[in-house]
Amino acid sequence: MVDNKISIITVCLNCGGLIDRTIKSVIDQTYANVQYIVIDGGSTDNTLNIIRKYEDKIDVILSGKDKGIYDAMNKGLEYATGDLIYYLNAGDYLCDNDVLKNIIEGFNANSDSDILYGDYIYYDDDGEQRCSGYRAGIPDLLRRGYCHQTIFAKKSAFVKCGKFNTDYKIYADFDWLLRALVKFGQKMSYISIPIAYYLKGGESESHGDKYDYERIEIIQETVGYQGLFSFAISYPTSFCGYLMKISRNKGEPAKIHEIEMRNRMPCIESRAAEENEP
Repeated sequence: MVDNKISIITVCLNCGGLIDRTIKSVIDQTYANVQYIVIDGGSTDNTLNIIRKYEDKIDVILSGKDKGIYDAMNKGLEYATGDLIYYLNAGDYLCDNDVLKNIIEGFNANSDSDILYGDYIYYDDDGEQRCSGYRAGIPDLLRRGYCHQTIFAKKSAFVKCGKFNTDYKIYADFDWLLRALVKFGQKMSYISIPIAYYLKGGESESHGDKYDYERIEIIQETVGYQGLFSFAISYPTSFCGYLMKISRNKGEPAKIHEIEMRNRMPCIESRAAEENEP
């Protein structure tokens, strides 16, 4: 993994007030072996003008209509030539200039992992809060979800597990991770460093409740009724509202307590900090 290429994909649409900081956080990284891909959904504001200011630093710029955020993310994947894949949305940005260097060190310390994830800083104009990305196995992941801005995956994981399912409007990234871990046996490890600033008010936060049925369907499809029970403990209202939609058994449920993500990997000591649960 030493000096392997990282493909970073940013998807955007009419983000003129946000895209500049996102781009700068990528091109200012101390780690040099980076492919940067920007997929624009056909912006009508000044987003493209800002992107083109940095066109000598961006490897791929594609602008045009798409079928939604996950269609755009899949388009970016088609152009990715890196050994690692990372998605950084417009409005989000890497925490410091050494993030990618630390990620490579993290994979080197745990070379048999397919996915590496860390912490995020949740922010808006009123303040910020560091949140731990650590999830103690599949049940914890089902209850708390995860932030895709904290996850780096090997390109081989996407080759094995496929792209994002564009039938889902909000939770296709959640679906991809569960499939990767449960159905394809990918190994995921945690590193206790902040990866990205995550802007409050994104699509999943703004419309997540409206699409709760997606999350429940994904859990039922991937980990069966034991997974639904785990979800119901934390989200009883959403779960009860969905019970009426369950019409048939989808087969033997996965033994979710036997499917564990690896314990937290050794931290990069110079960057380790105490975690705060969200």
